[in-house]
Amino acid sequence: MKYYVKCGSLELIYSTSKIPRDACRTVLWETNEHDTLDEYFYVDERGFRDYASADPTTIVIPSSEILKAEGWKVSKRKE
Repeated sequence: MKYYVKCGSLELIYSTSKIPRDACRTVLWETNEHDTLDEYFYVDERGFRDYASADPTTIVIPSSEILKAEGWKVSKRKE
């Protein structure tokens, strides 16, 4: 499968035999210091999606699930 995975500024096309949730877990490790993650990961086979362009066939996974599964801690941005 070829997945288009988007979460905030993170966008990656990922070819894999993994299920979408595991694809998100792998893609998470491709972030850099300039990426900002949103509340959800959007996974689609047809292109990048987000809250405005997702449809019923878009897989939407809470970022907190992916972060927790990978042992990441969520911190709030200081203003």
